[in-house]
Amino acid sequence: MYSLTEIKNSCDIDKNETICFLNNILENDTYKIILSVIENSKTVYQIHKEISLPLSSIYKRIKKLEDLGILSIDKITLNNKGRKLIFYKSKIKNLTFKLNEKDVSLLIT
Repeated sequence: MYSLTEIKNSCDIDKNETICFLNNILENDTYKIILSVIENSKTVYQIHKEISLPLSSIYKRIKKLEDLGILSIDKITLNNKGRKLIFYKSKIKNLTFKLNEKDVSLLIT
């Protein structure tokens, strides 16, 4: 599986890898997490309140999106109880894909 950086920097990614990458983003409402953190970084709890997915699912999907290079940690702070708050932000601002019988292509910004 290619990461976001590899896909952005390569014209030679085959259509199966492109489809696999898209599938990882679109499956099981994962795209909602990306949309939630495009403009502003948020904690897992803030994402949970916004999109109403189970916390365990959000944690798993964030890990997957980090591995793909789509999300990154924007900042880490401590709350008033001394617990770490990790804020995630999307590296994707826009993703456009073109699908036809001969090709699948992505434009990621």
